[in-house]
Formats: sequence, C-alpha cells, structure tokens
Amino acid sequence: MKITKLAGSILLLIVAAFQANGFAEDLPVNAIARIDVGEGPVNAIAYSRPANQLAVAAANSIHIYDANTYKEVIVLVGHTDSVLTIAFSPNGKRLISGSLDRTMRLWNTSSGKLIRIREEHTAPVNTVAFSANGKRFWSASCENNTIRSWNTRDGGRWSSQSSPREVDLITIVCSYRGDIKATVLSGVPQHCIVEVPRLGTWRITTGHEDLVNVLTVYPDGKTLATGSIDKTIEVWNKANTDKPLYRLIGHTESITALDFSVDAKFLASGSSDKTVRLWDLTNGQAIQILIGHTGEIGAVTFLEDKALAEIALAKGKAVVSGDSDGTVIIWNMDKIVPTD
Repeated sequence: MKITKLAGSILLLIVAAFQANGFAEDLPVNAIARIDVGEGPVNAIAYSRPANQLAVAAANSIHIYDANTYKEVIVLVGHTDSVLTIAFSPNGKRLISGSLDRTMRLWNTSSGKLIRIREEHTAPVNTVAFSANGKRFWSASCENNTIRSWNTRDGGRWSSQSSPREVDLITIVCSYRGDIKATVLSGVPQHCIVEVPRLGTWRITTGHEDLVNVLTVYPDGKTLATGSIDKTIEVWNKANTDKPLYRLIGHTESITALDFSVDAKFLASGSSDKTVRLWDLTNGQAIQILIGHTGEIGAVTFLEDKALAEIALAKGKAVVSGDSDGTVIIWNMDKIVPTD
C-alpha cells in the first residue's frame, strides 16, 4: 500500500513538473516555446510590444496570443480563404489582414470585433502595412500592381495607385523614423524595383536562377533581400545595385520567408526544407540552423516591435517561425547569439 501511494505521489510530481515546464524537454534545441495553432498552414506572424501580443495567421483565421505565456487570447474569424498577411497598428489596438479571398479587414484586437471590411481589390491581398504614426495603412495586390491607402478611423480609402508593370510580388514597408513608404515590386522572372518617396527609385536584376519567391525590404528603403525557388538568398544595398552585397547559400529547398532584425544585423530565412536559418549581415555568414518544424516554413519574424523601433531599439530576444502543419516555434536569440 505504501509503495502504491509513493508511486502515485511520484506520478503526480512528474505531471506537475511537465505542466510547469510546458513539456520543455520536448522542445527543439534553442526553442523557448511551441504553439500548436490547431489549424494551418501558418502564412504570417506579427508582434506588438504595446499589446504584448503575438498574432498568427493560420488558414482562414488569425490567432492572437499573450507574448509572455503564449496562451491564446482571442481568434479573429471572418475571412473565407487563407489569410496571407497581417500587421498590428503601432499602439497594438488594431490589426489589418489581407487574404486570398481578395478582402482587406480591420480588426479591434481587444474585442475581436471586425471594424471594417474592404472588397475593392480584385486579386488576393498579399501585403499590408501601417504607417509609423498609425494614421493610415496600405494594402496591395498584384492585380495591375494596385496599392490602396486607407485611413484608420473607419477604414475609408484615401487613394489608389497602379502601374502597368508585370508584377508577381509586392511588399510595402513603412520607415521606423517617419512615414516613408518603401514599395518593392518583383517582376518576372528576376527583376525587382524599389520605390521610396524622397529616396527615389532603384532597380536590380538578381542572379537567381529561378523565380523570386519572397522578398523583404529594411524600412530605411536602402536594403533588400530576395529569396528564390533556386534555394538561394541575395541581400542588396542601394549603394551598389550592380551586384548583391551577399549571396546566402545553405537551404536545400525553396526560400519561403524572410525577415530583417530591427537593427539590420541579422536576417532570418525559412524554407520548404522545414528549417529556419539565421545569417549575420555584418559578414554574410550563417549563424545557426534551427531544426524542429515538421512542415514547410510559411512565416518567420523577429520578436521585436518594428513600429516602435525609433524609441525602443532593443536587441531582439527571439525569432518566431510558423509552418504548414500549423505549428509556431519561438527561438531564443540569447542562446543563439549571446549578448552582453
């Protein structure tokens, strides 16, 4: 009888330990936590420091989590097809989303209420971005290279612009230090155009041997990274558009996700090879391969609030990645790149 009671007590202690540690022993090396969203694939991830929340776009829904506990706070439901892009407002009180269903939606992140739905786009909305002051936001799709500007009060449209260029991808990024809007257009198959108000337009012809699958621009409008189906990444700087600053090689399948750290010292990349890689942009060298996902990487982002970078240039403590199986993993940057 005593042995039975002792065994039962030990079992309870083990269960309690598992609950306290969140099954930490099952986490991949260098991981802080893992979130099983419950539906997939994960196409986009966004972070807000003011709200202390992490938003994950998985399938048709947007799941919002507490950034300390990683517990789900609310789910934003309404899109009728996959959500492709999301962005928090600078104060974290609103979120915009773009979808394969061709709509752009504005949400209240506290109540989960849909503030406004806009259906003007006639093709999937593949990118959205808030201005640095939070007074407007943009949405874009590849139908005639259309970029629309909206006010945040009620989601009403301010303006629309388009170009006859043939475009596969559009990225819109707002400057950390103002309302500069950098628009990056990817042509077919290897041409990219970067348009930044007050900084002009610059063009690059990449050395990729296949289509540019993903691209991202640092918000100063001077640094660009392209990822291709050919498994390589090229990092470009406006100072020299004749050749890339770095050509990053290591992934064994298509590049599917890219993100610059807030201080532009690091680049995170995700791939169909189910790995995330971190690169040092001071020398173009690989830092770490993060292994633990079971599906193709669909999103990767540093856990830094880029909207507040002007007043909070703290080093990123984590990088987050999501995959086609609906799994999100938070990786510890302090373990990967020790800081003083």
